[in-house]
Amino acid sequence: MHGLGADPARRAPTSVFTAFEPVLLQAVVTVAFPALTLVLLRARPDLDAARPAGSARRYRVYLRGMARLSLLGAACVNFSLFIAALRLWEVFALGTAAAVLPLAALVLGPLAWEWRAGQGGHRLPRLPGEEKEDSGLVQRDDDRHWHLAGTVYANRHDPGVVLHARFGQSWTLNLGHPVAWAVVAGLAALVLLALTGIIDLPERHGLF
Repeated sequence: MHGLGADPARRAPTSVFTAFEPVLLQAVVTVAFPALTLVLLRARPDLDAARPAGSARRYRVYLRGMARLSLLGAACVNFSLFIAALRLWEVFALGTAAAVLPLAALVLGPLAWEWRAGQGGHRLPRLPGEEKEDSGLVQRDDDRHWHLAGTVYANRHDPGVVLHARFGQSWTLNLGHPVAWAVVAGLAALVLLALTGIIDLPERHGLF
């Protein structure tokens, strides 16, 4: 087997692992994305202390939308890997755009939902009666746990590992939790393997 446009006389040795690596990656994605969805669904809610019931309902709607987009993202990645597999197996040659295009939905979908729903769902419409809700409390965000201009959260007394970011359109890790450091270490190891050439998935699968 060889990549698209490569010299047929310079075929690389093919093993069962290299031949079915796209399928194995699809299996990883199929497991990883639902696991990520479960983590997001258990993330600490971003509530308005003055309107806890209404903001909790909107946050649940917001999270359900993000969960659907996460599962859609798994489908997009798997479809791109499927196209890459067709090129790897020399079954059908498609352009690079065909493999990359599904990944655009992985980025644009969450951005569009975030724009519509707002951060934590605050733009979602209120139900009748929620406008009058007032607990008498004032929403406070403790600056002691936010660092680097509010981009890094660290609170060892907070049991949550994932929480909605203070700014932007994403979640962040609680660096005061040991599990968060395990995740950071795993990502750092993955980047190191990619930089050293041990992992070279885009070139191998013909995505780029």
